[in-house]
Amino acid sequence: MSIYELRKMNKEGTVFNAKDTFCTGEYAEQHMPLYLEGHIIVDENGRHRNRYRLHSDKATSIETALSYDINCPKCGSRLKQIGRCLNAHDLGLYKCPVCDKN
Repeated sequence: MSIYELRKMNKEGTVFNAKDTFCTGEYAEQHMPLYLEGHIIVDENGRHRNRYRLHSDKATSIETALSYDINCPKCGSRLKQIGRCLNAHDLGLYKCPVCDKN
């Protein structure tokens, strides 16, 4: 599991770049307002794929979470939301369409 800090790229706070960190999930939960938690899954063809869960320290509505544009921590392309919010703090599940093609 990897933790990626999200940094705002516009003044509205809806576009983010993900930066790799070396911190734990517990540290991120206490010190970062928004972060991605990276997971590796094995798809139906046996290939390893990266997936990212967005987390927030403040309760966040689904509408607000959907307005975020997050760049892939690996290639910089825009991530695509593929899974629902679990609750107000554990938000959408994302994948990178560009990395998944490779």
